[in-house]
Amino acid sequence: MPAATPMRWAQSDLGTTVVELLVVLLVVAVLVALSAPVAASVIDASRARHAASFFSSRFRLARQQAVGLGVNVGVVFDQNGGHWSVRVCRDGTRNGVRRTDIQSGADPCFDGPYRVDELFPSVEVVVDPQLRGPAGEPGSADPVRFGTADLVSFSPLGSCTAGSLFLRSRAGTQYVVRVGGVSGRIRVLWYQAATAGWWER
Repeated sequence: MPAATPMRWAQSDLGTTVVELLVVLLVVAVLVALSAPVAASVIDASRARHAASFFSSRFRLARQQAVGLGVNVGVVFDQNGGHWSVRVCRDGTRNGVRRTDIQSGADPCFDGPYRVDELFPSVEVVVDPQLRGPAGEPGSADPVRFGTADLVSFSPLGSCTAGSLFLRSRAGTQYVVRVGGVSGRIRVLWYQAATAGWWER
C-alpha cells in the first residue's frame, strides 16, 4: 500500500504538467494571433518607406551627377498602361533635359527605364486625391508632380525642378518625396492619419 502513494503523486504531477503546457501553448497562440496584424502593418509601411528612401537617394545622386558632369541631369517618370517607370537622362544639347530631345535621342538616357512596381512590388505610385499636400496645397489625383513633363531636372549649380512624388503601400501607408527648387533640398514625409498631418522621416 505505501508503494502506491508515489505512483499517485507521479500521475498527478504528470497531469498538471500537461495542463500547464496546454495553457502556455494557448497563450502563445493568442499572442501570435494578436501580433500578426501588427507585424504585417509594420512590414507594409516599411516597404513604402524603403521605396521613398530609394527615390530620395536617386534624386540626390542625379544632383551630384549634374554638378560633376557640368550638365543638366533629369530623373524622368513615364506612365504606360497604368504602370510607372523611371529613367535618368542627361542634357545633350545644352538647353536642359526635354521630352522632345529624349525622344529624338539628343538627350541620352543612361540609367533605366525601371518599372516601379517591379522594383517595389507592394508599392504604388498613387495618391488619394482628397489628401492635401504637406504645404497645404489642394489634393490631386496626380502622384508625380514635377510640371507637365513629369521629370526632375537638376542643374550643374545644384538647383532643380521643384515638385513631389507620392508613393503608397498596398495597405494605404502614404509617403511623399519632396524636392525643393532653388535649394535642391530633398525630403521624405509620411502621412499620419491619426493626426491628419505629414511628418518628416
